[in-house]
Amino acid sequence: MAGTKRTMSRVVIMAFQGWNDAADASTTAIDFIADSFPTDLLSSSDTEEFFDYQISRPIIATNEDGVREICWPAISVELSQLPRTTLMLISGPEPNLRWRDFATWIDQMTTAFNPDLIVLLGAMLTDSPHSRPFTVAGTAPTYLAGKLELEPNDYEGPTGIIGVLAVRYGTMCPNKLVTMWVSVPHYTAPSPNPKASLALLEHLEVVLGVTLDLEEIRQDVAVWEQHIDQLLDEDPDMADYVETLENQNDAETVPKGTGDKLAAAFEDYLLRRRAQDGPSDARSL
Repeated sequence: MAGTKRTMSRVVIMAFQGWNDAADASTTAIDFIADSFPTDLLSSSDTEEFFDYQISRPIIATNEDGVREICWPAISVELSQLPRTTLMLISGPEPNLRWRDFATWIDQMTTAFNPDLIVLLGAMLTDSPHSRPFTVAGTAPTYLAGKLELEPNDYEGPTGIIGVLAVRYGTMCPNKLVTMWVSVPHYTAPSPNPKASLALLEHLEVVLGVTLDLEEIRQDVAVWEQHIDQLLDEDPDMADYVETLENQNDAETVPKGTGDKLAAAFEDYLLRRRAQDGPSDARSL
């Protein structure tokens, strides 16, 4: 997807792990941006105010000095410097507690940053085939909407923190808000899913007016698709299901909510295949 000549001087990009982030696609996109440009940690909030540690458990890890330490769930706020744009990158686990207070805390940081745009990233499981371009739905200001070619986002129902922030900023500053949700096939739910992250990154190129070096992730997508195709070759029922999704996708008549049962069966199949093939294959899928 080609970039746009318009560039933003200050842009906030947010994504949160968990319910909002199927296959870790949106937080992986933020990590890619942080790794691609000079990025410094501005702050990190690991306060107990927002986390239930029985749900978002801390992790024991060994640091570079060989000392065991506790890594607490935390929201990181980073500043990343692009050639003509400063990004504020906000990511971490979705908070478990006090979402209204959390939204106020986020708003205080973004207000102090005074951004030109606020970009909210998410990823959702849908009945879509892995072999077709991944759909990105959402909203954007008028001058970006045509370039981004976002599908309308008319979802109604239970939401995550990204949905809460989208409504908040959609009310406070609708002309600064971009929301982008990538559709992830149900049957490829286990992370990583480089194709979903790539779809978001290609749209971010348009938003930021930059060209990202996406060649390596495109190679990862090719390998990922090959692995999925090999698994389908060994399971005729799943292959028939995916072919049905492809036909429906091509006809633009994909029904909602029909793939849950087969998606669960396919995930079980992946786990059994990984157990048979060993750890190296489990990492490569």
